Amino acid sequence: MDPISLCVLRVSFLEDTTNSTTGNGQFLSINEGFDCGEYVIDPPPHNYDYFLSQLSAVNNYFESVSYGKFGVDMEQSTIYPSSLNGDYKLPKTMDYYNPYAEPSLQEKRIVELFDHAIKKGYDEDSIFFSNYDIVVIFHAGIGQDFSLPFLDPTPEDIPSTFIDSDMITEYLGETYISIDNHMI
Repeated sequence: MDPISLCVLRVSFLEDTTNSTTGNGQFLSINEGFDCGEYVIDPPPHNYDYFLSQLSAVNNYFESVSYGKFGVDMEQSTIYPSSLNGDYKLPKTMDYYNPYAEPSLQEKRIVELFDHAIKKGYDEDSIFFSNYDIVVIFHAGIGQDFSLPFLDPTPEDIPSTFIDSDMITEYLGETYISIDNHMI
């Protein structure tokens, strides 16, 4: 199986001060006290180099568990924007994209996040998405990857998920995202 090429988009949100999300919608540039004793989990700065190391770790994992039969094409994969501390600023705050206690809106808003990120990437860097197998969105803030029914101090953090064509059709009314006469 050929390795996959990834188009990675780094996105941040309008800055906010809400308590329902972790952080303020921006990528960490300094340690803000999220320590675990002497060990710092995912130490900042969360910049281009940080995400390149994350991508390399994912590739190493895939290659290891597949015994070298699958991985990420690190030569053909690209992280955008290419500047060290750049990101694409989305037009909404983080909580907009994962509204608490509104399950009927959550999936729709996640699709909007994907749509906004792709369009922002194209508008700013004219990304030729056809060069890639998969688009990955790395967002500012901590992922909403755990939830306890009785304890979740930041319920509007963005969950790790995937977007498929059925979701795009349902929530955007098209079978694809259209950019400059190209289908994504």
